Amino acid sequence: MSEYRYYIKKIYQPSSDQVILEAGYKNGRPVFDFRPGQYAMISYRNAKGQIEDKHAFSIASSPDKTDSIIFGIKIQGSFTKGLLDLKVGDELSVFGPYGNFCYDENKYSDSVMLAGGIGITPFFSALSYASNLRLNNKLSLIYSARTKSNATFYNEIKNLKENNSNISALFSFTDEANNSLDNDIINKRIDAKIIKDFVGNIEGKTFFICGPSLFMAAMVANLLSLGVSRNQIKMEEFSMIPDSAFLSRLRNFSYALVFSVFIFIIFFSLVYKPSKSSIKNNSNSDLNSVPKTTQIISPDAVPASKALRPKIIPSNVQIKNPTPNSVPTVNTVTNQPAVSIPVSAPAPTITTPQPQDPTPVYIPTQAPAPAPVTGSSPAR
Repeated sequence: MSEYRYYIKKIYQPSSDQVILEAGYKNGRPVFDFRPGQYAMISYRNAKGQIEDKHAFSIASSPDKTDSIIFGIKIQGSFTKGLLDLKVGDELSVFGPYGNFCYDENKYSDSVMLAGGIGITPFFSALSYASNLRLNNKLSLIYSARTKSNATFYNEIKNLKENNSNISALFSFTDEANNSLDNDIINKRIDAKIIKDFVGNIEGKTFFICGPSLFMAAMVANLLSLGVSRNQIKMEEFSMIPDSAFLSRLRNFSYALVFSVFIFIIFFSLVYKPSKSSIKNNSNSDLNSVPKTTQIISPDAVPASKALRPKIIPSNVQIKNPTPNSVPTVNTVTNQPAVSIPVSAPAPTITTPQPQDPTPVYIPTQAPAPAPVTGSSPAR
């Protein structure tokens, strides 16, 4: 990016919302080379002594005018308002040139230029260039502005038209009454019929459009309705373009932010892996929150796998005269016999002594295990 230190040679306001700025070297040596339609970025030191960020503006002067460079600027923000504080002799930093929205006399022999508002600046450069070099190229301009006083370079364009038969111009002043006797002025918005009546045959013509977004969209619609192909249309939206370095920094910051979020997600997914036990504990948090001394387990809640297990009786406990429908149980805490619980399964077969012997028979501990217990003794 080339930077040039120029000095303001002329600055004035053709209307309340516009400023014309001309700058160059103090000794009059040539400014940088550029093509009609290109733009440059400018910066200056404001009234507080601070250097303003660069903004882009189309170059309005002709490339053959080598001793200075001219900008036509619309006042619409703090940057452009600050330009009004500058005076002749103040330094102006200019960077450029940039852009491919250029008029090439070897490529475009018959061109139609549709300008809206301050979008006239790149076209004024091309018109001045063609007129100064006495080119045989045909240029037709349709320029829309709110009023004649808002039409930047209106008088200059009128002079170019009068001095070059290859240049024609039509002005549309939408906020003025139709009280002009000039055939080159209309007081309504540009539509397809106005374009058709002014340019005639559209074959072989190249259409350039520059201005606010809504204006450009309307002009494209008008041209397409006339049968103009898209490759015949060249456009550039006229707006104050922020410094490209600022856009680069903003873009890099956005990329860095997205990348950081992505890395955080990956790190979190790798580090934070909840174990199965923690998931199980969380699922049973309500149950664990109840004190164990108050938990009451219903016999029906005993898992089937545990209910089917045979009851193991300590070796020091003996069963005396078991009945077919009852099996003694043992309290596992005190090792004392508990209340017999009826069971549905038949009791094991037991060999008994002869009837004449009244002495009871004790079952050794090695006897077959009793039938599985289907219940449990009540808690004490």
